[in-house]
Amino acid sequence: VAGIISLLNDHRLSQGKPLLGFLNPWIYAGGLKGFNDIVSGSNPGCNTDGFSAIAGWDPVTGLGTPDFEQLMYILDLGSSNSNQPE
Repeated sequence: VAGIISLLNDHRLSQGKPLLGFLNPWIYAGGLKGFNDIVSGSNPGCNTDGFSAIAGWDPVTGLGTPDFEQLMYILDLGSSNSNQPE
């Protein structure tokens, strides 16, 4: 995830835009659409079955896996949306 965010920041810098900074407000305001929902699987360990993934939440990343192309598209569209980074 950190690598994807670094690539997104690099893309923004190449356009003269600021770095993303604190991501939570942006992710929950629309960036969530840039994550692939994990709907099956679990995180077994320590002699337990762990927790099972369900639609909208998975036990390993919480939000799913980031999709670089989709996140970049959302960020590029967001320059006119007040919920998006400037």
